[in-house]
Amino acid sequence: MGVVQAGLAAAKRRVARVRSSPTTLDRVDYEQAWDDYAKMWRNRNPKLAHIGDEWTGERAGAAKTVAEYCQLIESRFIEPYISQDDSVMEIGVGGGKTSALLKKHCSDLTCCDISAEMLKATRERIGDDGVRYVKLDGIKLSGVRSGSMDVVFCFDTMVHMEPRDIFNYLTQVPRLTRSKRICVFHHGNTLSELGWKRFLSEWDRNLMGRSGGSFSVMTIELMARFLDHLDYEVVLKDTESIPRDCVWAVRAPG
Repeated sequence: MGVVQAGLAAAKRRVARVRSSPTTLDRVDYEQAWDDYAKMWRNRNPKLAHIGDEWTGERAGAAKTVAEYCQLIESRFIEPYISQDDSVMEIGVGGGKTSALLKKHCSDLTCCDISAEMLKATRERIGDDGVRYVKLDGIKLSGVRSGSMDVVFCFDTMVHMEPRDIFNYLTQVPRLTRSKRICVFHHGNTLSELGWKRFLSEWDRNLMGRSGGSFSVMTIELMARFLDHLDYEVVLKDTESIPRDCVWAVRAPG
């Protein structure tokens, strides 16, 4: 192939890549948002011990203190579904608040997050014993071996994820699970009274795209459609424990 022909072929390949890689005006930069949050957290919360201690569950109608919120999560969504011999994967660990709870109840824990800074904070909080850390890219749940997880847990994370990104993760979770195949998913519900209040408080700061830390527009009905389409079996749909949101316990398809 001559130089000119090679150049034309390379140009065609570049055009093909551009055409096959859609771009949008409203791309959500989750990674940068949570890296920045973690870096600025100490200055904003000098009296707190760990990232996540500022999320008490009060604005969600769930609790008044972080201790109450953790107790609710542990008693209603961890203890009934996780056994001491389970391998558990947590998606979106934040500063490790729920990771610390999960670690007490399982054999081994895989902590996954799009933010390297949040993974660092979680490691500082719960250490490396029985724990591994996986940096995600926001698209693929890579770095976790297929068929290696008994339970997949995602709490206080999907409230910030766009519906399409939630659906994308849901398509990938089943291949990671084995035997038990239990998943606990917590997401926001914009149509609840408190969800609507949250929406009204930040809609005008998220036009033509939004920040990664804002809440997405998500509903129970949409999540139910996602789960049904992907053949998840619903074990629990809880709209009372955290009135602003919804928590599901489901079984991934085999």
